[in-house]
Amino acid sequence: MTTPSRSKKSTVAPSLWIRLCHQLWNGLRFFWIVIVLGLVINIISTRMTSDADFAPNTPVGWIGQHLSITIVAGAILVIITTVIFIIDHRNISASLLSPAKSGQAHFSFNQPLSDPGEFYGRVAARNTLITRLANKGSSSIIGERLIGKTWLLEYLQMVAPTYNPSYRVVKVSATHPECKSQAGFVRHVLAQFGISLSMNLSSVTPLEQLSKEIGDMRNFGVQPVLCIDEFECFRNKQEFDQDFFEGLRALAESNGLILVTASRHPLKEIIEGLTGQTSPFFNKVQQIALKPFTEQEARKFVEEKGDQVGFDKKEQEVLLQWSALYKVNGERYWLPLRLQLVGKLLLDDKQAQIAGLNVDDVRYQHDFKHRLDEEYQAVVKE
Repeated sequence: MTTPSRSKKSTVAPSLWIRLCHQLWNGLRFFWIVIVLGLVINIISTRMTSDADFAPNTPVGWIGQHLSITIVAGAILVIITTVIFIIDHRNISASLLSPAKSGQAHFSFNQPLSDPGEFYGRVAARNTLITRLANKGSSSIIGERLIGKTWLLEYLQMVAPTYNPSYRVVKVSATHPECKSQAGFVRHVLAQFGISLSMNLSSVTPLEQLSKEIGDMRNFGVQPVLCIDEFECFRNKQEFDQDFFEGLRALAESNGLILVTASRHPLKEIIEGLTGQTSPFFNKVQQIALKPFTEQEARKFVEEKGDQVGFDKKEQEVLLQWSALYKVNGERYWLPLRLQLVGKLLLDDKQAQIAGLNVDDVRYQHDFKHRLDEEYQAVVKE
């Protein structure tokens, strides 16, 4: 049975001018009292004394003499208070619209990586990739579907230039419609590098075109890095034959192109399946296997994300427990995608509950697990 959720009532903020007047009144209340008092005393002193016997050294005389200075000082205070208010208003508005306050994008379920700081775990894999890159070595990332291979490629795109500004890292997927032929693949790769083929190069092969452009980039001090996701999807055996893979090998070994591939199976098996042969080069590529998160990695994710969104200790423990999967022997493991989904669902529920999220409610637990399985399976079965 689904437990109905109640929506939070939206809070309408007062207009800018109303809040400005309110803050000016609160901040300068004492000053307004002084001004009014000074005006009253000035009027009384004007009526009670004449210009001849006006005593400037008395309190009444001093206020009468310096009233204009007091008013000017008050005007300056008003301007300063207004500027401070506007700055505070902008800061508050920005903070309310930021993910940390709005609760949005804290859990990036089934989305591209938008911030390298959102990439958790995989420390050894990241270090290996960066080290290989520095040594101009190619790498092959392998792992089950939805294990995080694409995010690792996107992470590399973001951070590689911070290690060396000469790196130009692009990512293509073999599932892209243009990658059904060698010519389309090369055209798509060069477009990602920001290169358009303006002249007619029909007399040369696609890989020769790619070789020429790589050479030009290197002559300008640019180190091209090509990431190919879903590498096993080069399924057209007539187009992607032994010559194609040998050509990629030559580009990496002789032309200075750094290749980083991602696939479910080792490159050796993929190439043998397509061509019936293997390539010595792909046997030498550093293989990086991605595994599920360990409990330590999962717990770090849960604690840091939980603190960001305001999960208490019980909610964090529930996030860890409900996102766990189990091996045949009963051992627990965690997939990044499932952690993101459980966190997203919990956060959505927490924001929708006025009285707070009761994770101990049996009905809520049943409803949550039903929704979790439904959404998770919809992605896994795609």
